[in-house]
Parts: sequence; C-alpha cells; structure tokens
Amino acid sequence: MPASPRPSLIHPTAVIDPSAELAEDVRVGPYAIVEAGSWIGAGCAVGPHAVIGRNVRLGRDNQISHHAVIGTESQDSKYRGEWTGLEVGDGNVFREFVTVNRATGEGKVTRIGSGCRLLAYSHVAHNSAIGDGAVLANCAQVGGEVVIEEAVILGGLVGVHQFCRVGAYAIVGACSKVTQDILPFVTADGHPARPHGLNLVGLKRHGFSEEVISTLKAAYHCLFRKGARLEEALETLSRDCERSPEIARIVEFIRSSQRKIARPRKRDHDLPDPV
Repeated sequence: MPASPRPSLIHPTAVIDPSAELAEDVRVGPYAIVEAGSWIGAGCAVGPHAVIGRNVRLGRDNQISHHAVIGTESQDSKYRGEWTGLEVGDGNVFREFVTVNRATGEGKVTRIGSGCRLLAYSHVAHNSAIGDGAVLANCAQVGGEVVIEEAVILGGLVGVHQFCRVGAYAIVGACSKVTQDILPFVTADGHPARPHGLNLVGLKRHGFSEEVISTLKAAYHCLFRKGARLEEALETLSRDCERSPEIARIVEFIRSSQRKIARPRKRDHDLPDPV
C-alpha cells in the first residue's frame, strides 16, 4: 500500500480525500483534486488543477498534466452511480485537458496500459481499453467499449465509434472517422477510415524483420485482392497461423470482429503497399 506523501510535495491548495492513498514521493500541484478511493503509485505527478476521480488506480511514474481530468464518472446514459473504476499502468503521459471516464456497470473498469501518450484534449470513454504504447494525438476521441491494441497511433481529431477495435501497430490518419474495426499492422485513413496498405514505417520502428513484413504484405494482398472473398482468404491464411504469430493474430482479429473489418476502397484493391 502507498505510504503517506511528504507534505512538501503536496501543494497546500490541493484537495485530497482522506481515503485516497498516495506513495510518499507523489507530487500534487496547486488546486489539484484527488477523490475518494483512489490509489496513486510511486513517481507520479499530478499537475495544477488536475482531477483524479473516484476509484482510480494509477501505477508508477504517470504524469498528469494541468487540467487533465482522469477517472470521473461515465457519460454513458446507462450509468446510474454504481461502483466503477479506472485502472492505469505505468509510465503514461496525460497531457493538458485530457479526459478519461470510469466504466459503466457494477464492478467494471476502463483500462489504460503502460507507456501510453494521451495528448492534449484527447478523450477515452467508458469501458474502453487502451493497449501498451498507444498514442492518442491531440483531440483524438475514443468512444465507449472501444479496444485500442498495443502500439496503435491515432492521429489528431480521429474519432473512434463505440465498440470498434483498432488492431496492434496500426496507425489511423488525422481527422479520420473509424466506424469499423481496423486490422492490425495497417495504415488507415478517411471518412470512414479504410486501410491503405501496411504501416511499414511503424513496423520497422518496432523491429519487425523484413521476412515478417514480407509475410504481412502477402497476407494483406490475400485479404484484399480484387475479387477475393473473405472466408476463402481466411482459410488460406489459417494454414500459415502456426508458423506466423502475426498471421494468427490477423485471423483471430477478423473472426472475432463484431463490427466487421474496414476494407479498402475498390479502386485501392490492386495498389502496391506504400513505401
């Protein structure tokens, strides 16, 4: 359990509920608020005028910028004041005016992984899950019950519809509207957002080998070549699942999709991958 913080690290104008637990090296700035039942781990810093809502669990080394509002109640119309929470991992950055809501449904939580960057004015709604290393650029808006997998980048002003998923290592271009699931490893853009090839720059930055990238290129064209039927493509790809965890991930993602996967525009089906 966190120890009581040193008074010198807590600004005298900050308001901290007596039931909140803070590690002894947590810094809390002027006029910040920490509400009841929250737990803040070692190395965290809560900036001026920031709000940490009820039942928030922050891991280590999280940086909460001024006026960020983290873990306040769900805006979902079904929310009726039941106990819900927000769980945050380690080493995240929440920039100014970021908002993250608690969940809807007794005992449910919204989740933020570790190493994420939520930039100014971005928003994460109730019951959503953000994977490790994700980046939400300025004003990106994530609706309720959304899953953003690890190492995803959402560009500025991206809107993600409720219940959608964005697969690992995907990047969604600025101002896009996501209304269907975005496959792992791709670049997507548009209204609505559609894949435009692999996220080659991101894959290389994350250390994917040329062999793996070549395999993913083949999988992309298998799925989206002109005239391809999805079930037939999945049967073909399923034969490679044992030798390629990346292909297995794509197949599982498609088969478990609830909102169906976004597909390229017809005129993009035979275009080469971007370089």
